[in-house]
Amino acid sequence: MRKVLIILLALGLSACATDRPLSFGCTRLADFSVPVPETPIEYAPDLGSAPGEVGAASAELPGSELGRAFAAGMGGARIAAAGPPSVLVLSGGGQWGAFGAGYLRRWTSTPIGGEVRPVVFDIVTGVSTGSLQATYAFLGSTQDEGLVAAYRIASEGQLVQRHGNLFFIRHASMADTAPLERYVRARVGPLIDRVAAQDPARKLYVGIVDGLTGRMIAVDLTRISREMTGPERTDCYVGALLGSSAVPVVFRQVRIGGRPYLDGGVRQSVFVTGVTRAAGEAFAATARRGTVYVLINGDVTPGVISELPPKLLPTIGRLRSIVFNQVELASIYGVARSTPGMRTMVATAAGHDCVARPDEEEEVFSPRVMECLRAFGEGQHGAHQPEPWRSVASR
Repeated sequence: MRKVLIILLALGLSACATDRPLSFGCTRLADFSVPVPETPIEYAPDLGSAPGEVGAASAELPGSELGRAFAAGMGGARIAAAGPPSVLVLSGGGQWGAFGAGYLRRWTSTPIGGEVRPVVFDIVTGVSTGSLQATYAFLGSTQDEGLVAAYRIASEGQLVQRHGNLFFIRHASMADTAPLERYVRARVGPLIDRVAAQDPARKLYVGIVDGLTGRMIAVDLTRISREMTGPERTDCYVGALLGSSAVPVVFRQVRIGGRPYLDGGVRQSVFVTGVTRAAGEAFAATARRGTVYVLINGDVTPGVISELPPKLLPTIGRLRSIVFNQVELASIYGVARSTPGMRTMVATAAGHDCVARPDEEEEVFSPRVMECLRAFGEGQHGAHQPEPWRSVASR
């Protein structure tokens, strides 16, 4: 009887935790979004198909809107005056974003792998934790300290409130991200005006998945910052960041304008499709070869574990890590395939030794692990050094 009472009490307490979606009062997100191609056929119309075959027709697919949106903002004067185009692509990875933050700060002060950090990037795209980094990276190295500070936390509770296994069973999520919303509003909200003041030819996109259509879309934060005003502008901007970070099963559902959205990483861990093709073509006449820098907030291997208990939650967690790793590898390949005429350079956290202690394993954001990852990104962690930029062949 005592066990039954404990279970009933736990269920009652879990019911007290909110199961309502995290909602944002943005009714115009679709006005600032374009579809992202999902397959190599969609973003590589030059795969050798004969006229009339699927490859040749792919340029007319919805994803090409992304390239046209970028090309429309690039006037002849901009192309003539600018240097080689540069693109920064930021991946998902949760607390691994601390590695990316440290890596970017190190790159500002020290060339990495022979690559000097551009003063600003022509295009920045982000997914999940990469979307949270994207605003800082888009504004340039002057925001490095703010980016690093954003990934330094005293406790996990600053970002999420975990509800435990019973809440997961009842509501299909393990944690509430309302604290993260407040955190992002306080830190990123004041930067929106600065985004609006940037050269309109530059673009800042975050990837987010429409929960109803299952399609990934790119939300143009530069347009939101410039064309919207008041509370709805902030709701659309912050809502896109939280939607892009809404990992299914792990985090509370996010709704923007009443519509459910999911972490962009369930489709692509990184994306630039359409945009870089347009950039490469726009700069082709100048004979300047641009570079796409893909910063992976994590390792590209799934990681080896010593044991996998035959239980629901450990199995779901392991399955998620393997599936997301495969999505990440496919996404990197997709980026390289979609950037003809531009170099693709990739950096990851390979070689790290930032491992959670047994008492930290259930934490979504471990302050100690995040500090370790930040230090590793800056090349300060023991004898190890972060892998430098590595070239990936586009063909």
